[in-house]
Order: sequence, then structure tokens, then C-alpha cells
Amino acid sequence: MALTAGLVMFDQRARHGQEQEALAQQAARAHELASELRYQLRASEQLLDTLASLTGPLREQHEVEELLRRMLPSAPKHVVYGLGVWFAPGRFAPGMRYMGPYIHQDPKGGPQILTYEWSTSAYDYPEQDWYRQTWQQGGRIVLSEPYFDMDQTYVSLTRVFFDDEGRPRGIVSVDLILPMIGEVVRQANVSPAEETLSLVSPHGALIAHPRGQELLAWAQARGRSVRSLAELSLEDLRTWEREQGLERGWRTTEVSVPTAGWRVFASTKEDVLFQNVRHQRWLVVALGLMLWVGLGASGLVMARSERNRALVRTLAERQRQEEERRRLLAQVQRRSAELQAIIESMVEAVIVVDAGGNVTLANRAALALFGQSSCEGHRLDTAYQEQTPQGLEGQVLAFDALPLPRALRGEQVDDADLVVNLPPPNRRRVLRVNAAPIQDESGHVIAAVAVGRDITQAIELERLQSEFVKMAAHELKTPLAVMKSFAQLACRTAHPPPALRRQLEGISVGADRMDRVVRTLLDASQLQLGRLHLEKKELSLRALVEAAAASTAARHPRHPLHVRPGPDAWVLGDRTRLEQVLTELMDNAARYSAAGSPVEVSLTVEDGEVEVSIRDEGIGIAEEQRERIFERFYRAHAGTPHDRGGMGLGLYLSRGILLLHGGQVELESREGEGTHVRFRLPRLPEQQPAADVASIQAHVRSALEPDSEAPGH
Repeated sequence: MALTAGLVMFDQRARHGQEQEALAQQAARAHELASELRYQLRASEQLLDTLASLTGPLREQHEVEELLRRMLPSAPKHVVYGLGVWFAPGRFAPGMRYMGPYIHQDPKGGPQILTYEWSTSAYDYPEQDWYRQTWQQGGRIVLSEPYFDMDQTYVSLTRVFFDDEGRPRGIVSVDLILPMIGEVVRQANVSPAEETLSLVSPHGALIAHPRGQELLAWAQARGRSVRSLAELSLEDLRTWEREQGLERGWRTTEVSVPTAGWRVFASTKEDVLFQNVRHQRWLVVALGLMLWVGLGASGLVMARSERNRALVRTLAERQRQEEERRRLLAQVQRRSAELQAIIESMVEAVIVVDAGGNVTLANRAALALFGQSSCEGHRLDTAYQEQTPQGLEGQVLAFDALPLPRALRGEQVDDADLVVNLPPPNRRRVLRVNAAPIQDESGHVIAAVAVGRDITQAIELERLQSEFVKMAAHELKTPLAVMKSFAQLACRTAHPPPALRRQLEGISVGADRMDRVVRTLLDASQLQLGRLHLEKKELSLRALVEAAAASTAARHPRHPLHVRPGPDAWVLGDRTRLEQVLTELMDNAARYSAAGSPVEVSLTVEDGEVEVSIRDEGIGIAEEQRERIFERFYRAHAGTPHDRGGMGLGLYLSRGILLLHGGQVELESREGEGTHVRFRLPRLPEQQPAADVASIQAHVRSALEPDSEAPGH
């Protein structure tokens, strides 16, 4: 009797284990289908993210349309139907409420179709539920419920996109053809008569089922005018199964498709699912009879002995696992203590917040900086209302533009400068903050960390330096003017002997050079303080390039200067400052090149920009120095045999002047091979040359005549 009871208990436990294994295998098949569906959605989500990031900075309607036309061919044609961009009212252009281009493939295989038919007051997309729900989710992707249109069933992926300053600007959408998703489910149903895999939306809409045609026929027989399986619900499926007698003798497992909210249902016949369990049950019965007849009491002793040995092995294994757990726990505690000590010893302030904006960690430096004794119970939005940060120019910063909220949205924030008033009152501090998101294994942002340091003294020192340079430059201008005037007056009136004349002329030349140094220092100071004045008007950039090239060729006759002026291009800018930039860049190219080495200057026009390129074959710049080449007072070749003197302000001023003109500058260089500098400026529409431009062109032509003293270009 004891042997029989043991066999029955063994049978129950083994059967339970095999049942759990069968259910686990069933769940694994459902998870495999869910993973495949997730993989199908991943490409569409990546397409949506790319569309959102590229649409954010666009300002022109034709740019948005061109982006849609380029991205649609890259989408999987068997899944993606169309793409849409839906700008929020007034976010595309002031006073413009509707701006929603939509592009889709021609179902008959024709060209792409771009339309604005839904961007009207009749549809009023800003008031639609799908638009509001997506807007409330911020930057998260929203998957819509299935809907039927144009004899086809679709689902939509939508998300908010942002402008360059991180403000929400509208919503982008990707429409998917639902039958293609259903095809994935159909292929996963290897044997629908024994096991069915179906797919249901978060709100219960039936997306795919291996016996979908039977379900549609059943619904139509009940008087319902359904055209798509998605018009049926999970409740309809359960009703149909009850009427077909399929709710008995089947076992169902439910799993979710990650991030999509879809549910995969795996229903398997219990006869098939637990077939091995039944076979084992008969095997155990036969084994029990054999043991009862053959072993008798000895079998019981052996079984007990084996159980004892198994118990000893189990206890030993548990002891080993407990020791391993203690070792790992001690290691984690030691590492945690080390990390805590490092954070607490840092001079920079370190703050960590969770996904809800609650401060979970603040080191000693952060608490001292903000005048707090503890970080418990503090929230970012509450601290923002109490102490609203400002930018360096005094502008109030929005909460969403702060480093930690941006990091919670998944951004990496580098060197963001904030001005805050800290306790005690009126203690104004400038903080430089870096922030980054903290993600879990699946890539979701679960927290954010910010590291900040007080740079108030550095900012103040930089301001004092700029003010000192400005004051010193102003003070030097008057005595320099007096020196030059007296030297010139002595040369004209006193009729000095040649030796004295050369000395007076040397004084005048030296005064001119010192005047240029003073002016350069003054320009750098004004640029640093944001006070550099520009007198902009419409200019021919080609004429300026030719004039600067002629001037450079006269100063460096041993360097062939080849100019390809290209088409005439007009820009809005300050002639003196732009000529200063061109002269500085060309002069650098000649100064840092060997005698006889050519310098190539070209001007090209592309779309709404004009580009000037200056290339030399000189000594080049080392890779570790290129990142600092545009800094104030930085000289890449200082203290080397290639040192040509100077204050290290030419490239700094050139870059600042171009930025004030709305332009960009790039520098490429390889040590020993040469340097290539390019800058771009916004281009104006073509115009007739003005009188001053014509005079510049005439001057350039005369400077480049064959009998001119300057070398040919």
C-alpha cells in the first residue's frame, strides 16, 4: 500500500510537471509569434522615429513634401501604406492652422500620391481622438486600433515630433496594412485543427485568426454587415467558439506583444497538448504493477534510499547556492559602498531622478549647493516653481528645456549653462550641467542623472578679461594715432635725411601694425561680449572673393593663387567684415604653405546657399589640435618651427563673423598634407550689380591684368 501510494504521488507530481512543461511550450510558441510581430513593427517604428527627427527642423512646405517622397520608397511596401505629417495649429507657420501632407502608394502600382485632403476644416485633425491621445503621450509611439478604409484594414503608428529647442511641433504617422500582419499569424498556425494562434488588439478587436473566413461567414449569417475581421471583437470570437463547441477540451494561453499592447492567444486541444502526460500515466501504472509483483518490500527500501540520497544532494546544492548568494550580496554591497563614496567625494553636484521626476539621490556637493539637508520628497517641477532657472542672456527657461527633463525624454545633454538664484537670497550662480538618461535592459528610460559644477567665477573672470581687453584697446588707440600722425607730419614738412626718413617710416609702419593688433583685440572683445556691430546690405560675394584674392596675391607673390569664382552670388552682409574673413583665410593658407605651393579658391552655389572653399597644400594641423583651432588666442603651431606669429584671433573672429551672418564654417586638415576650409552663407535672389559692386569688379580685373605686379591666378 505504501508503494502504491508512492507511485500515485509520483504520478501526480510527474504529470503536473509535464502539464506545466506542455503549457510552457504552448506559451513559448505564443511568445515566438509575439516576437515575430514585434520584429515586424520594429522597422515601422524606426521609420517613424526617423521621420520625426528629420521633420522637426523643417520650415518650408516643399522640404516636408520632399522628405515624405524620399522616405516612402524606403518603407517595406508589403506592410507600410502611407506616411503623414500633422503640424499643430500655428507650429508650422504663424496663423496657419492646418498643415498635414499625407503620401501613400498607388494601390494600382502607379506613382506616389501626395495629398492634403485630410488637412481641412472638414476633418479638423487637431480635434480628432487619435491626435489628442498621441499629443498627450509626448514622444512615445502610439499604436491605434484597427480601422477599415478603401476596402482595406489598417493600423496607425503615431508619435509627437519636436523642433530644435525640444518643443512639440506636431505628429507624424505611419499607416500599416493589417492583412500583412495577419499573414504572419497565418504562417505561424502550423496545424489550426489542433492549435490556433490568434491576435487581438488592446481594446478587443480581432486582428487575425486562422479560421477568419468562417468567422466572417458566421457574423454575416447573423445579419451583420462586416467586411473585415477587425470589425469583430474577442467577445464575438468566444460566442462563435461556444456555438461551435470549441470551448470544451481546449487550453488557452495569452501573451502580450511588447510595447504594442496586442495580445496573442494560443488555444490547443488538451488531447494533443497533454498526449505525453497520458502516455506516462499508463507507463506509471504498468511500472507500479511490475514493482508490486517483482520487487515488493525491497523496492520500497530502495526507493527510500534513493530519496534520501536525493535529499542529501538537494540540501548540499541549496547550501552551495546560499553561500554563492551571500558572496554575491557582499560583493554588491562593497561595490555599492565604493560607488557611494566616489559620488559623495565628488566636487561636482550629482542628482538622480526617477521617471516621475522625483529626486532619488543627491550627493553632498549638490545638497550644499542648493542649501538642502536632504533630498527626500523633492520633485523637479516643485523646485522649478520655487527657483526658475534662466539662460545666460536672462531669458526664462521652460521646464521641458532643462537638462533633467530632457534626459528623461532620452536625450544626452552636454554643457548646458543655467543661471539660478540659490539660498541665501540673491546668491546668483551659473551652473554648467551635463545630463544623461538611465535605461533598463529593454531600452526604456527609468531615471536620469545630472552632473553640474559652479562656473560663476569662470564666467565672471571671462567677462572681466573681455572688458579689460576692450578698455586697453581703447586706451591704446589714441597714442598710436598721435605717433603715426607726428611721424607722417615729420616726413612731409621737415624734409629729413634718408636715414631719418626710414626711421620715421618705420615708426609709422610699426604704429600701423600696433593699430591692427589693437583693432583685432577690440573686435575679439566686442564679439565675446556680443556687441560686434554689422552694417549689412546686399553684396556680390564673387566680387568680394576676387578682391580678397587680389589683395592676398599682392602680399604673397611667391604663392600661386588659383581662383575659380563660379557664378555670381548675392548675400546680405557687412562688406568690411566678410572681406576681413576672406583675407584672413586666404592669408593663413599662404602663410602656412611652402614657397611655390598653390592655394585654390572656389565659389559654388547650391540651393539657397553659397559656399566658398579655400584649399592649400601646406603644413596642415595635427588631429588633436583641430578641435581647438577656432578658440580665442589658440595657436596650433606656437613654439614649433612652423610658428608664424600672430595672436590666435583670426580664425576665432572669422567664425564669429560668419555665425553672425547666419553662416557655417568647416575645417578639414591633415598634418603634412594641407588644410581645406569651407564656409557657407545664405544666398539672396539674383540681382543686377550695383555701382559699388561694379567698381570692385573693375578693381579686381585691373589687379589681375598680365602687366600687374601681382602674380596670375
